[in-house]
Amino acid sequence: MNPKNPQISQPVLFEMDPPTELVQHDAGGKARPAWPKDSTVSAVFSDCQRYRYQLREVWDPARPLVLWLLMNPSVACLDHADPTLRKTGNFARIWGYGGQWVGNVHAYRSTNKNRLLEVEDPVGPDNDRLILEMAEQAQTVVLAYGQPPKQLRARGAQVVDLLRHHPQLCHLRLAQDGTPVHPLYLPFNLRPQPHAATGFATPD
Repeated sequence: MNPKNPQISQPVLFEMDPPTELVQHDAGGKARPAWPKDSTVSAVFSDCQRYRYQLREVWDPARPLVLWLLMNPSVACLDHADPTLRKTGNFARIWGYGGQWVGNVHAYRSTNKNRLLEVEDPVGPDNDRLILEMAEQAQTVVLAYGQPPKQLRARGAQVVDLLRHHPQLCHLRLAQDGTPVHPLYLPFNLRPQPHAATGFATPD
């Protein structure tokens, strides 16, 4: 893929925990499990801390990475994970990957998906460009963003179109309306299945 790179302000890459004076956004939630001891984690946040655009966890640099596209980020950062990213990491280990990229169709950080309706831009101005960047470095892309608020469900089709040329665009399971199911409560015996763009739900 050859994505266009518009002239926009660069997000902030933190290779260590963000400076205290920048941590002003409360994403909510209380569950903050530790990262596995063999993992190296990096992440890209917006300078306002409201958006997390990328997160990368690597435990075996010699093996390829899988990219997860979830609904929106919650509390995971360099200091700790969250329950969803521990689950996706375990899936990736079972499948034989050396690490995971984690992106989101909406980059706004919140444990409550309804808060996405309260912000002017739940997607984030840098999100599409950085999703493409992750996809170019991932062997497999797993769509797993679940059920966003109804008003935001058109975003799923936009992301599928954005990634239409990726050779391994997958999901784990589809809901009855065609949306890819979020991984948190799915069983570990599932494996990525090829995703057809026509299987995505569209707004009523």
